[in-house]
Amino acid sequence: MQITDTRFEPHSHTYYSSLRLIDAINPPEQLIDRAVELGLSGIAITDHDCLSAHIRANKYAMQIKEKYPDFKVALGNEIYLCGDRSKNQPYYHFILIAKNLQGHIALRELSSKAWLNSYVDRRMERVVTTYDDLKKICKKYPNTLIATTACLAGCLSYNTKKLIEAERLEDHVEVARAHDEIVNFILMCKDLFREDFYIECAPGCSKDQIMVNRRLLSISSCFNVPMVIGSDSHYLTPEQRPIHKAFLNSKEGEREVDVFYQYAYLQSNEEIIEHLAQSDYDRLYVQKMFQNSNDIYNKVEEYSILSHPEIPTVDIKDYPKRESILPKEKFPVLSSLFSSTNEVERYWVNQCFEGLKSKNINWEKDSDKIIYLERLEEEARTKKIIGEKIHTNMFSYPVTLQHYIDMIWDCGSTVGAGRGSACAGLNHWLLGERIVTPTNI
Repeated sequence: MQITDTRFEPHSHTYYSSLRLIDAINPPEQLIDRAVELGLSGIAITDHDCLSAHIRANKYAMQIKEKYPDFKVALGNEIYLCGDRSKNQPYYHFILIAKNLQGHIALRELSSKAWLNSYVDRRMERVVTTYDDLKKICKKYPNTLIATTACLAGCLSYNTKKLIEAERLEDHVEVARAHDEIVNFILMCKDLFREDFYIECAPGCSKDQIMVNRRLLSISSCFNVPMVIGSDSHYLTPEQRPIHKAFLNSKEGEREVDVFYQYAYLQSNEEIIEHLAQSDYDRLYVQKMFQNSNDIYNKVEEYSILSHPEIPTVDIKDYPKRESILPKEKFPVLSSLFSSTNEVERYWVNQCFEGLKSKNINWEKDSDKIIYLERLEEEARTKKIIGEKIHTNMFSYPVTLQHYIDMIWDCGSTVGAGRGSACAGLNHWLLGERIVTPTNI
């Protein structure tokens, strides 16, 4: 194997990890900049069951591509992987990294299901992915995800720690339980991910981390699973540690932050080599782990998750093209819509004019009513401009709302007045999008 000093970082956090709990302080762009500054080949954004940083990270990766053409920003997720959604259990951490766009779709589906089935346990919202969830998604999107065993809170490291403690106490029952948990977990992961499964160790120097790291070496060798290093960065540099500590303790109560979080920053290669020496990892083996991480780099494709907004379409009446009765020089946009090649635009303008008629707004006879057409022309012009900017048909927005709001009313339910556009847009009123008022509740 070729030995290298370059590495890919598979485990890092932005401040989006603080969605459910106080956790990290890294802005996505600054985290990426720091990885570039350290000479990393790339970095994976793996917030705690949260994909919220991905758009910013993906856009920023494109922005810096010309300057750093070989640097990769991978998109991942640190999920909570458990056998079921029962309470009072360990919520094991687990890293997933998308290899391609299909892998990212898999992450979205897993995260959505975890959040839809969230529940509160021990005063915290729990967002769990079950083994069955993971197995189904791996079958649906095969060979699209890379997995690592995560930190001390992962199933492997957690039970390795329990195993070592049980061996010391000669608790044979607990030894057997922890042993079986480790074996079954690794075999499951090898079956699901095959060559895309890695054992992760952290370059920390706490007593527990050193103890677990030493045992992970033999576990890696026994199961022939390559090892990688995860900095698990929650802040960027040692100088930011007091800020991060204050952040973690910014709510009521004192939170222990020194033992683990002392090393939870984006470490340089030399810092990693120095810290892992305390776990008896020699420089040569650490460099092999760097190379293993670059295997992840090579497996991750560069792709974009950016897309143009898509407004759901609904069945509508197909109004035929016709000449406008309006003066084109005064109402150019409205006039053009009557003969538009787009079915939705023709529907919108015809429905609006039918709305004028149904509300007895005769703009041809009453000169003061011309203000309705002027307002409608401005709304149509605005929809054209916004639609061109975001590459979508903005006339579909009120048309789709009309369909669903009427459907909700027709089944006897209500639509709240919280939709500001229903009060501010003349076209919404003309399309008959009813809102809740004291007279129609």
